[in-house]
Amino acid sequence: MYTLLIVDNERIIVDGLVAHFTELQESLNIDVYGAYSGKGALQLLEKTKIDIVLSDIQMPGMSGLELHEEMTRLWPRCKFIFLSGHDDFSYVQQAVRGGASNYILKTEGYDVITQAVHRVVEELKEIVKHDSLLTNAKNQLQQSLQLMQKEVMEEILLGEPLALMNLESNLEQLDIKLNSSAPLLLVVGRIDEWRDITAPSERALIKFAIQNIAEEYLSPFLNVHSFSYEPSRLIWLLQVKGDAFMNEADRRAHAVRFVHQTLGDIQQTCKELLKVTLSFAAAGSLVNWKRLSEQFESLKSAFQLGLGIQKETIYLENPNTNVMPDEPVQKQFMLTVNNQIRKLQNLLENGDGEAFIVHLTELLNEADETLPVQEAIRLEIALSLSNMLMSAINRWGLQKEINQTIDLRKLLQLDVQAWKACTAFYYQLAKTVFEIKSDEKMNQEQSIVSQIQSYIDEHLTNDLSLTKIGEAFGHNPYYLSRLYKQITGVGLAEYISEIRLMRAKQLLKESDRKVNDIAKEIGFISEAYFYRFFKKSIGITPQEYRDS
Repeated sequence: MYTLLIVDNERIIVDGLVAHFTELQESLNIDVYGAYSGKGALQLLEKTKIDIVLSDIQMPGMSGLELHEEMTRLWPRCKFIFLSGHDDFSYVQQAVRGGASNYILKTEGYDVITQAVHRVVEELKEIVKHDSLLTNAKNQLQQSLQLMQKEVMEEILLGEPLALMNLESNLEQLDIKLNSSAPLLLVVGRIDEWRDITAPSERALIKFAIQNIAEEYLSPFLNVHSFSYEPSRLIWLLQVKGDAFMNEADRRAHAVRFVHQTLGDIQQTCKELLKVTLSFAAAGSLVNWKRLSEQFESLKSAFQLGLGIQKETIYLENPNTNVMPDEPVQKQFMLTVNNQIRKLQNLLENGDGEAFIVHLTELLNEADETLPVQEAIRLEIALSLSNMLMSAINRWGLQKEINQTIDLRKLLQLDVQAWKACTAFYYQLAKTVFEIKSDEKMNQEQSIVSQIQSYIDEHLTNDLSLTKIGEAFGHNPYYLSRLYKQITGVGLAEYISEIRLMRAKQLLKESDRKVNDIAKEIGFISEAYFYRFFKKSIGITPQEYRDS
């Protein structure tokens, strides 16, 4: 929505134009203001964002040209249309030089003025699409490219379906030099000691240097993409370059050997040049993108068990089994569980109840007591879900409401050997949490609608512009307008008109007050505008309605 300010020292012109454009609010998507002097307009400009100014040129005190100069300082993107009763070329020249969008004679009438405002509205729309904001956005995109690349890659490592679904476009748009259809080899690095480096900026430089050193070693045979993961971790995603002298199988086998045998050199070089100690965990085979999350969990586990705990270790995954030696049989199931728990946490925070229940049902069914799943794994799932849900309940203050239907103490009494009972309890608890949150949202929405409507009822005589209503409720006016229409299905301006019409009918029928006084009481800037509004709404004038 755009804001239009009409400025003229002749009240009849301001009132007439405000009334005219108020009737066009919905079609032009504008909010309309009026001011009877340049100084009055300036006071409004100092506290309210104005997109279009329709102003007389010759005004006492502050001329339109002076107002234009001040306006440009306060709101550089604001468009100015000059109105004048004089066809004076010198004024036209000054206005155009000052950057005015148009110059219109008052005698040209409302249609010409409306067309000029409509053109400026369209021009503002085009500016948003094509002006320097687009250029700035591209520049900022380049600056934040590494962060965006990291976010997408982390989602892929967690097996996020949307990230994998849009893999090809993500790689292309974020300038990641990897092939969406080619397999990858994953390497996870850990900085074991930072020496005395504590400043975040210095640590970032060390990570960057490690990435550069690794790329120098690996890039002759591999396409390399690396990024920082967690404070002391680094990730490398590697793909084999083409080689006319080797078939596909040989290239892949050689790539694994090449990486495994090169990690020691990278480790030693970083220790000598950067004075930091590193550990590595490298995959034993190339996998497709969808299996990357499984491989990632496996390599992370390598740092948490056995020799992986030591400093300067290099763990090389068994290329035949793709799992750690002596690793439990249910390793792959636990990788799935970890990813599901992360997804559930994200869905809970985002308030996506429907998707949460779907994923929760999948997870609980996968750990069904009829399947060969260790009791310890079921216990881990139960504790993770209990912690996740109880944390949300406490943060959102839902304990009292939930305890009315569910005994939360059961979270401490669940028996994972009776998994069906656990499943039923978690399902019921999650469903109740989202139902209460949904009810709260609806109650909040209804509350703000009621507050807005009460405010309008109590302030019909006063300024009821979107900006004023937004200030009263501490919200952006355009957001508030969208929210109101989204909840009620009726535009805020439309509702205000309905209330004013209803109040006008009431006063005309139940009192003998003058029509002019009624117009002022319900917020119309002039009797003429009130007449026009009333007749357009019900087909007869206020006096005819009173007499009927």
